Amino acid sequence: MKIFDGMKKINSFFGAVLFLLPFFGSGQNNETPQAFSLSGKPLFSAAPDARVLKKADSVIQAFVAKGNLTEDDFIEIGRQWVATARYKEAAENYTLGLKQYPNSFKLLRLRGHRYLTLRELDLVVKDLLKARDLIKSQPDSWETDAEGKRTDTYQHQIEYHLGVYYFLKEEYREAVKAFEKSLKEAHVANEIVGTTDWLYNSYRRNGQKKEAQELLTSITPDFSADHEQAYFRRIMLYKGLIKPNELVDETVSPEKLNIQDVTKLYGLANWYSFQGNKQKAKELYGKIIQSNSWPAFAYLASEVELLKK
Repeated sequence: MKIFDGMKKINSFFGAVLFLLPFFGSGQNNETPQAFSLSGKPLFSAAPDARVLKKADSVIQAFVAKGNLTEDDFIEIGRQWVATARYKEAAENYTLGLKQYPNSFKLLRLRGHRYLTLRELDLVVKDLLKARDLIKSQPDSWETDAEGKRTDTYQHQIEYHLGVYYFLKEEYREAVKAFEKSLKEAHVANEIVGTTDWLYNSYRRNGQKKEAQELLTSITPDFSADHEQAYFRRIMLYKGLIKPNELVDETVSPEKLNIQDVTKLYGLANWYSFQGNKQKAKELYGKIIQSNSWPAFAYLASEVELLKK
């Protein structure tokens, strides 16, 4: 009976998807917020490029029409929703996938990530801890991007997103543990750099300044990552190899800040905070949440900073 009821819900949802897809491109999907900030502000997605939207909807429709969706099908459908900034739909898609594949650490990891985006923090940890338990003792399982290129392992991503969760909850000891595990599981240079940055910030907030400084020695100026990546540039600032104005232009108006910009700006705000300039840091956190780049973890982390007493 439970399987039958689950299939009814899946068929009902995707039946609605097929009906509604033609309307998503009209902007109607932007009339209601995708999420609410931690302070209650409605967060709307910008309308995606029409060609990108059409392609994504075509892919979704093709999967839905064939029926009998596999675990990988739900992952691909979710990728299309995310690519067009429809995060609630992506989370619902993963939920439906989990009705068919309740022990899928892949779908749990992906839904946990989207619950972070949607500010559903109480749901994040349940998914990611279950995913961590399910993947325990499993061999490396690689995630891939839309082109089929390996990004990094599910083992790494589960710990990474748990680290972000604990960081946002100001449970810095747990954040350190998760990011340390994530760093051990990271294989790709950009992922190593990003995890190193979050671990550095977790160490600093957990009072482990010595560990933080030692950690930075692992990322040298010639490290084989994208040298324009926001996290790489932030680490160069922490190491004292670039100046604040070489990281990001603080004077850019909030509406012009993209996700890479706010990620850099958040690192700069943290740097000012570590230097003892709390007021400057607070100003930059405030500027970040005036931008439209709310899906960025830097935006969410800035919300947390501004809610501190």
